[in-house]
This record gives sequence, C-alpha cells and structure tokens, in this order.
Amino acid sequence: MKRRREGMANAVVERRRRDPQLIGDLVARPAFLHAFQSAMKQLQAVFPSRYTRSFAANALHAMRSRVSSEDRLLLVSAGRLCAMLARRLLCSNGECVFRNPLRLGTSVLCRRLLVLPSPFCVATLKGHGRQVNSMAFHPTAPLLASGSHDNALRLWKLSSNNSSATCVATLVFHSEAVVSVAFHSTVLLLATGSHDGTVRLWKLSSNNSSATCVATLRGHTDIVTSVAFHPTAPLLASGSHDKTVKMWLLSSNNDSATCAATLKGHIYAIRCVAFHPTLQLMATGSNDNTVRLWLLTPDNSSVSCVATLKGHSSGVYSVAFHPTAPLLATGSGDSTVRLWLLSCDNSSATCVATLKGHSSDVSSVAFHPTAPLLATGSYDKTVRLWLLSCDNSSATCVATLKGHSSGVYSVAFHPTAPLLASGSGDSTVRLLR
Repeated sequence: MKRRREGMANAVVERRRRDPQLIGDLVARPAFLHAFQSAMKQLQAVFPSRYTRSFAANALHAMRSRVSSEDRLLLVSAGRLCAMLARRLLCSNGECVFRNPLRLGTSVLCRRLLVLPSPFCVATLKGHGRQVNSMAFHPTAPLLASGSHDNALRLWKLSSNNSSATCVATLVFHSEAVVSVAFHSTVLLLATGSHDGTVRLWKLSSNNSSATCVATLRGHTDIVTSVAFHPTAPLLASGSHDKTVKMWLLSSNNDSATCAATLKGHIYAIRCVAFHPTLQLMATGSNDNTVRLWLLTPDNSSVSCVATLKGHSSGVYSVAFHPTAPLLATGSGDSTVRLWLLSCDNSSATCVATLKGHSSDVSSVAFHPTAPLLATGSYDKTVRLWLLSCDNSSATCVATLKGHSSGVYSVAFHPTAPLLASGSGDSTVRLLR
C-alpha cells in the first residue's frame, strides 16, 4: 500500500512538472482559441450564469498572454482541445482559481469541455439533382458556389451566423456536368469548368444574388476538370482530360479572356490545378500519378515545369498549397494524402509524410486559411480533419466526419469563419462547424 501511494505521489509530481510545457504547447496552436470560445458559447447557453462568464474571461486573459491577436480569430477544432486549459484554469495545484467558485458548477463545466464533440453538421443544403463535384466560398461575401453533375451552378447565401444557407441562384448554361468552380480573389467574378470542354466566366451581381455568364472560353478538346484564378495577376488556369493546362489572360474589364499559353508535360488526363497564394508557382495533378510544379516568370509572360513529384501509386485528384508554410498537399486514388515540403527556391519538393486512414480515393484536400488543419474528402463517404505538426512534417487525424450517404467529392474551408463545406455524390452540400 505504501509503495502504491508513493507511486501515485510520484505520478502527480511528474504530471505537475509536465503540465506547464503541455499547456504552453497547446495554447500555442492557432486553432485553440476559437475552439475554446466556441465551447464557452455552448456552455453559456446551458449555464447562463456569472460563473461561466467569469470562466470565459479568465480563459481569454490566459490566451492573450500566449497567442497573438491574429491567432485569436482562428478556427475550429474538437472540444477536447479545450480540456487541458480548462483543467489549468479551474485548478492550480488542486486549488480553484476563482475566489468564490461553485465547485459543482466548475466541475460540470470541466466535464462539458472534456466531452464536446468534433465539428458537427449544422445544415444540409439540398437542391442539386446529381452529385456535387466542386464548391468554393467567396473570399469576402457570405456566399458559397457549388457545381454539379446536373449541369448547374448554384449560389448559396449564408445566414448571418453561418448555420444555414439559402439557394439564391441556379444557373444552367453548361451543356454537361459542372466539375469545378472558383472565385476571383478581388473581383466579382466566378469561373466554372465543365464536361462540355468549356470554361465559363460569370460576373456576380452587386448583391451576390445572381450571376451572368459573360464569356465562354473554348480551346480544350476534352473535359475541363479544374479551374483556378491566380491570386494577384489577371490569369486563370484550366486543366483538362486533353492532358494540357491552359493559361487564360483576363481582359481589363474581366468580361473575356484569351489563351496565353498551353502547358504540356503530363502524359494522362489532368485532374487538378492550384496556384500558390503568394508565389509565382502552380501545381497540377494528373492521372499519370504525378504532380508537376510550374514556375511563372515575374511578368507572367511564360511558364515552365520545374519539378515532377512522384510517389502516389494512382491518379492525383486534388492539390492544395498551404497558405503560409512551404507545403503542398496532394490527394490520390491510392487512398492516401501526401505532404510535400517545397525547397527554398521552390524548384522541387520532398514528400515528408504519407497520411493514411481513408479507405477509398481521396478526391479533395484543403488547408484551413489560418489554423494548422487539413481537410480531406474521400469516396469512402467521410471527411477527415488532420492536425499538422509544428514543423509541418506530419499530421494526425483528429476527426472523421460522417453523414454523407455517398462519396465526398469536394471540401472547402470558409476563408474567415469556423466553417467547413463538403459536397457529395448524394447530391447535397453539408456545412460543418
């Protein structure tokens, strides 16, 4: 018995020694604060008392000493990320930090924080007649666009609290499936790629309640699988089953575009294209199992392939650059996600991690714009959230989100709000937070 008590005492000492470091590591994660604030909102709805308000104030005060103001605006994660700080704030060496706490209340709060669920579905958007292939959030307006095999582009207006969305426009101009949608970063412009082999440019109305097709770009000889706007230059890229990527130069009023270059190199159909958010760099994925990196000259007058990344054993369906780190994520028909670390000169990349967990093709990958999270969608009907390590050399699956009755074809994070959208073969879009 004495030995057992000594062992328990040693464990407590070890835990107390280790806790400050663990707490520091935890609160340094950008995703943490928003998770804690979301948890507190739920708690205050259940326990509307001054004790929960005091608890929240203490929590936020503790966060400000460790997290930048910018990081305080960040996303989402499972409520369990709040558990350690909850323990720290509620008890310090066994003593509650509040001068006059209700011990029963604080223990309930702590339990609630420990068991808060992973991100959950707040709305299921219905209206498409067939599978939803692609989605994109508007960079500033409360708007979501979705493209479907029913040949339609739909615009959905988000509610003020992002808990629902209403379809404000159904646009059927393509003669076949809409497989890719993308918003321009600064202009009221939307692009769509289709099985009919064309790219269409759409100008949004001033109130974002409708859109007008202003141009139909022809040049590809097969299905257009992916479209992406350059973040700053007047360029649009489109990838096709004809094995090429076309670079389209937008006119000054953005109501037309001319083909400025046709990029060749992949030996099979191109499935995805993505521009780097800040660099003159583009990535393409193909059914030839490779990813190619393309470097644009500073004046965008030419583009050259600088690297071919090999490693996937099946086609590459989706590519995404990390918003700030030198990192690229790729999703493949081999059911894996790979993380690639870009070289200092961006002329090559090395695979630093292979993420396994999905049981079928990974159709879509998306980095959160500010938090260390990666979302992946798969034909296995699930969305997975992966928490990146501090050095971005690995990632751990922290949530597997179920609900769709068919494969997930697209995932997209909201640019500022704690919201994730998933589009599926079950013809629906789900909003999760």
